[in-house]
Parts: sequence; C-alpha cells; structure tokens
Amino acid sequence: MDYSDLLEQHAATHGQDLYAVLGGKRYTYARAWADAEAFVPPSWAALFPRTYKAAVLVVTSDLYHQLLAFVALMRAGQVPVLGHYDLPAAAEAQLVEKNKIAFVLTERDGQWDLRRGWQEAGKTAPPAPYQDVCMGVLSSGSTDVPKVMYRTYDSWAGFFPVQNERFCIDREAVVLTEGSFAFTGNLSVWASVLYAGACLVGSSVLNCRQWLRLLADYGVTVLYLVPTKLKLLTQYLDRAYPSLRMILAGSQLLGARTAERLRAGFPQAEIVLYYGASEVDYITWLTYDEVLQYPDSVGKPVPGVRVWCEGGLVYLDTPYHVAGLAQPCTLHDAGHFNDAGYLIFEGRVTNIINKGGFKINYTKVQNALEALEGIVEAVVLPYEDSGRGQEAAAFVVIEAAARDRVTRASIRKALGGSLMRQEWPKKICFVPSLPLNSRGKIDQGALLRLLAEGTGSSGTAGA
Repeated sequence: MDYSDLLEQHAATHGQDLYAVLGGKRYTYARAWADAEAFVPPSWAALFPRTYKAAVLVVTSDLYHQLLAFVALMRAGQVPVLGHYDLPAAAEAQLVEKNKIAFVLTERDGQWDLRRGWQEAGKTAPPAPYQDVCMGVLSSGSTDVPKVMYRTYDSWAGFFPVQNERFCIDREAVVLTEGSFAFTGNLSVWASVLYAGACLVGSSVLNCRQWLRLLADYGVTVLYLVPTKLKLLTQYLDRAYPSLRMILAGSQLLGARTAERLRAGFPQAEIVLYYGASEVDYITWLTYDEVLQYPDSVGKPVPGVRVWCEGGLVYLDTPYHVAGLAQPCTLHDAGHFNDAGYLIFEGRVTNIINKGGFKINYTKVQNALEALEGIVEAVVLPYEDSGRGQEAAAFVVIEAAARDRVTRASIRKALGGSLMRQEWPKKICFVPSLPLNSRGKIDQGALLRLLAEGTGSSGTAGA
C-alpha cells in the first residue's frame, strides 16, 4: 500500500469529489488520478530500474505538480523525494551527491526534464538505501544541505486513524496549508487528507489576505500553519470565519498571546499545537487551554509514543519513524517535564552561544523576548563579534500600535525580569517581518546578512 494506491481508490469510489485546490485551480480525485497515470512517458520509464527502487528528486515550485510527480513516480515503482525549489544549485548538487540520488526531475517554465543524478562510472542507477519504503523526505533545518530520510507507508499512515480524529480531518474536511510540499509538515498533512478522502486547499504565497479569502471561499474547516505564519495572520483578522473547526500549529512554540488572538478571530475552532520532527512524527501535543496554562510547553506525549527526559535531553520510543532510525532515540532536543507532566521544550542542544565562556541558550532568550508586551515575534541568532567570540543578536517584530513605546532600552529593562544580564542580546534589530524560506522556516542567512550589512534598524541593546 502507498499513496498512489490511496489516490486510485478514491478516484474509483468518489472520483468527482474535490481532491485539491492549488494555484487557483480545482482538481477532482478522478482528474488527479488520470494525470498521475499519464505523467511518466515511455522515455522516462525506460531509464528507471525495473528490479529495484531508485530515489528521484523532484524540483518544481508548482504545488499541484509537486504532488502529481510524487504520486506518479510512486506508481512507477520509484521513491520520490520532493526537493526545495529555492535551494541553490550548488547545494542541490551536494544533496544529490551526499545522498546518492539516482535521478533528478526538474520543471522549469512548464517543461519537465529528467536527468541522471549520482552514478558511479559504468554502473546503473543506485538503488534507494531501503527497498521497503515508498518516499523520501528532507530534513527541515533552515541552513546547510538537507538530508534525505526514507519512509514506509505505515510510518505515517499507521498513526492517521488517531491523528485524523484528533485533528478533525474526515471525509468532509477542507484543509488549508501554505507553502511547498517539500516541507515535511505540509506533505504529512496532505497525506492525512488523502487518507481521509478529503479536500486540500493550498496557497503558494505568503499572503494573509489570500489565506482568509480561501478560508471564506472554500469553507475551510482545518487550518495548518507554522506559528510564525499564524502570528502574522492574527494581524489581518477582521471578521469571524465560522467554518473553521481546527487550527494546527507545529515546529515552534505558539505563545499564549497568539493563542488568545486566534480564539478571538476563530471562536468555533479548537487549537492544537504539536511538537514533532522530520525523523519521527508527532511526539507531543496540547490544546488551546493548555497553551494558556503552560505557554512554554509543547504538551503531553501522543498515543503510542513514549517520551522521557534524561540528562537534559528528550528521548522517545516511537513506531512512527524514518527507516534506519534505531529506537529508542534522541533528536538532541533539550527539555524537561514539569510537575503536571507537560514537556517544556528548551531548544536544540546546539542552540548555545558561548559568550566568553558563559553558555547562553538562545531559545530561552527568544522565548523571553516573545513574552514581552508589544513584541509579535522574535528570533535570536549567534554572530562573531570582532574576534571576541560569539554574541547574540535579536531580530524583533513589533506590533504596529507599540512601535512608539517599544525601544531597545525598554526591551533591555523588561528582560531583566527573566534573564541574567549576560543573557541579554548584544544587538537588537527591529524588522517588519521575519523572512521565511520555502520550508516555512526562519531564513537565518537572510537575517545574518541584514546584520552584517547594517541595513536594518539595528543597534546595541542599550541604545
């Protein structure tokens, strides 16, 4: 069983139902399956190995074509991997080399091109490292070359019955996502929608007004966005959207203030925040009321997954993981459980700034900034300070109504209530919004370039 089988089954049983709305176009299940059947031409099929599965990297910015190629290559007996279309050419070449990707399928200006990827001289296309898998996914970090990880169908679908019931994804659901399906969170949501035989509505642009139009036009019942985008969306809410029943958010802490604004804008919707990772699946989750009670928590373990903390690290034992990941395991995230049994996420152990021998957890600093009145969101990054070692730079988005009263001096004073002086960011840069890449992650490189160029409204925390 795989996702091409699911699409074929739904096309046979309710083919005229709406499968997806992508790029402003509507696609039924029957149309999507017909497109998948016709996608692979004989010339490509002749190149693909017949006795084993090979990995095929798919690179296109068209959301429908991403899913079309994904299902069609699966149907052709290969292992599709959706690539980041904004990945630089050099990084893409490293990804292919490092992960021994057999083929690269690229779409530009409406034309598809299939070429061989990594191949030893005189040998055929290399097999995917695991032959019982149906797809590959990319690690979702904001920097460096992504790593390809492989998944069986059951590694996601085995949890869909529990997940879909919790997330209100049934046959009648209409689910809205934003961004590329190379982002594992979006792809997982699509897979759960396909499993239910529901409808997916996708946006390819970072435009809150467009998202709200889609919500209204298609009667969206489930909204999935990372917290950074939900925080943006709350600034554009101007009326009620009664169709929405569920708001899903993951990858970052949501914050009590954002949760309150979402509840005000979507009074009929439940809010569920989850903590998960590309290497596994969902680890913990919590509701709106729990977010308000424990704003620095990512919830309690999901059913069927065992989670504990040891030596300051989060460990888990889960049946829902990528191929080759031994269990139990740690993803090197730091955290602890509070007295009520909620996991308090403290960031990756690599999120440490060595400031002259003093260790600073910049996830802690970021959370302290976002707790301040008038700050919409913030991100803290390390930078080298004139040969004196690492320092912390904070990039802060201020509410429009608070821009006259929130200054670097006021931020510094407010941080004194939650951080030691050594933990204060040396530089604070006010930005209109935090730049995101196609994975929905903060574009750290863009922020550090802004800092280096001195083109933002930046300065020391004492300015």
